[in-house]
Amino acid sequence: MKDKKISDHLIIEMSDLLQHKIQNGEFKGCEFLRQNELEKLLDVNRFTVRQVLGELTNRNVLEHIHYRGHRIREHSAEEREQITETRVLLELGAASQVLARIDTQGLTLLSEHATNFAKALSEGDHKKLIKANLAFHQHYYSFCTNPFLCDLINDLREQGIRVSRPGWLNIKASEHARDEHFAMVEALQNKDLLSLKNLIYQHLYAWKKYVTKDQPA
Repeated sequence: MKDKKISDHLIIEMSDLLQHKIQNGEFKGCEFLRQNELEKLLDVNRFTVRQVLGELTNRNVLEHIHYRGHRIREHSAEEREQITETRVLLELGAASQVLARIDTQGLTLLSEHATNFAKALSEGDHKKLIKANLAFHQHYYSFCTNPFLCDLINDLREQGIRVSRPGWLNIKASEHARDEHFAMVEALQNKDLLSLKNLIYQHLYAWKKYVTKDQPA
């Protein structure tokens, strides 16, 4: 029984690690994950890799295609719209909690994350850009007082990251996100809940402005 618990813990740990790498854009959605490469990456055996792939499939991070393998799950335009609608409802609800709880130190660190995002954008570093964006929002929602609400938001954000990743290649979209990050910090500093909610709404729906016929929604 003890061995099983250790094994389960390892699967979760490895799954979290691989999911983090996926969120950071280290894998392309159109490519199938190679099991032998994952063995080297995670430093585990084939059996463990299969369990990790199964765990991430259960989380809807990956999808399994029979006779071909696993790849990062990509959402349709309709699914993306539904994810965004749900995120708006949840994140607008959490805004008042974040505003009430965040302190001066928290605002300073949030501003640093916004600056890191702007720096990554100016350097044209795609991976750093994704990491900085994730850090900004993770820190922001660390001030959400409802853990269940926070977990739901984070789960949907992870799905949103996967479906919106093509947008990070659009400079105007990234510049728009950069400006909104700094504006969110300012709204928090001014205790302006209405402005904060308006920025969150615009931030979540900004992807619609940059979807083209050649770019998947």
